[in-house]
Amino acid sequence: MNRESIGFVLDGATPLQFSFKVEKGLSIPLHEYVVVKVNDGRKILAEVINVGSKNPLASERPAGETFVSDIYSYEVATVEVLGYLDEDGKISKPKIAPKPNTIVYKASDEELQKFYSLNEERIPLFIGNLLHRPNVKVPVFLQDLSFHLGIFAQTRGGKSYLAGILIEEILTKTYFPVIVIDVHGDYVMMDRCAEINQKHNDFHVVIYYPPGAPKVSGVTAEVKELKIGLNQIEDEAFIDMLGRIGELQEAALREILEELKETGKPFGFADVIDKVKEKIDSEEIKADDKKRFRSLYTRMKGAEKDVKLPAESLTLQELLQPKTLSVICLRGLRSKVQDAYTAIIVDLIFNNQVKYFGKELLKAPPTFLFIEEAHRVASKESSRYAVKALSTAIREGSKFGLYLCLISQRPRSISPEIMANIGNYAVLRITNNQDQNIIEAASESFSHRLIEDLPALNQGEAVLVGPYVPIPAIVKTRKRRTVHFGATPNLLEIQKRIVNELEKRRKEKW
Repeated sequence: MNRESIGFVLDGATPLQFSFKVEKGLSIPLHEYVVVKVNDGRKILAEVINVGSKNPLASERPAGETFVSDIYSYEVATVEVLGYLDEDGKISKPKIAPKPNTIVYKASDEELQKFYSLNEERIPLFIGNLLHRPNVKVPVFLQDLSFHLGIFAQTRGGKSYLAGILIEEILTKTYFPVIVIDVHGDYVMMDRCAEINQKHNDFHVVIYYPPGAPKVSGVTAEVKELKIGLNQIEDEAFIDMLGRIGELQEAALREILEELKETGKPFGFADVIDKVKEKIDSEEIKADDKKRFRSLYTRMKGAEKDVKLPAESLTLQELLQPKTLSVICLRGLRSKVQDAYTAIIVDLIFNNQVKYFGKELLKAPPTFLFIEEAHRVASKESSRYAVKALSTAIREGSKFGLYLCLISQRPRSISPEIMANIGNYAVLRITNNQDQNIIEAASESFSHRLIEDLPALNQGEAVLVGPYVPIPAIVKTRKRRTVHFGATPNLLEIQKRIVNELEKRRKEKW
């Protein structure tokens, strides 16, 4: 390949990093890719991580005092070595450094695409292109989501938009089910095409609402009620839904739940209230015990509006249909109820996978579970039941075909034990130092220089790190094909609609 050089290697190169003097008249941007040959003939790929200007005649005096000719100015670029392709097409790190004065070339799109090759056996998914190289597709491999995924960004940073891209890719390229625990209603319109706002046939979408939860207007996907019976869940999960109750109240509640379970019949929230009332009215119950049952009754009646667990139960297989997106929409519920439902869903799906995975494929297929606001159920402040459910699922889930994606704007709040089990990262703009430090500490692949890039990322740009991407990459994410319901409201557009509505009313009045 005939091409012009862009510089030559300076003294002090190592196998992992080197600097080169840029040819006069050229400018090299950050995150550009270059290639250089080493003595064994291998072609090494490297990424520009720093750029600076030098002039040997310049001094520290103010620029106005002494004129320094620009003739002697030049640029120096520092690069981090990414590796070379071995005989098997795998990326390896070199053991020797390039020699001083070795010519440096700009990497071509073709060379870069070889490094970001599409290994079909690992099921490549396309979520974006290499930053500054729009012709180079960057695949992420579904097979390696067995190491789980964390999507992190500050508020309004594009987390759910990126998650939606990944969901589209999974559902259009495989038959695996995807479940989203959606606390804001961001995913309820994914049955519609973004460009023409019409329903598509690429995959099926079902929206599940808990009993009594407010519905999102305009939804055109199939809608079902999320029926989770009390006999399906742990006592701790039900207690979490009620909020803080005293020790005596909790003991009374556990006693009643045990009695209802012993009947072997399905039961719901209303049955528990009836049982409490029965205890209060019973002449066999002592006065002190009646007092705690009355207190429990008052607490449960107060929670009745938000907690409406029916006696009937869904089968978990309803959520695990092939090529189907099941959206658990918790929008409008109180935070503690949302968090309890999140933990319950994680626990139920994990237990289902443990029971059936590898035995009955359609009852427990490989399943991808996306959890919004994950820090709320994965922090030290979360309930013990929630942390236990999520910790167990992320630690053991891969063995049973359960792959988690945690989505959060507060990675610093996530338990270190849970963070330690996340192997893949898709990180958009983050400016909080605590969040940056937590990500760097949790991931061996997330170098400090990538952390330093996070505050400068623009909307739609993300750093991808982990086994699911061939080498760490900063990408420009592609556009969503489906409707993203979590977009920031366009105030100018809303104002125009208000003006039009007021004008319409004025005309009707006259």
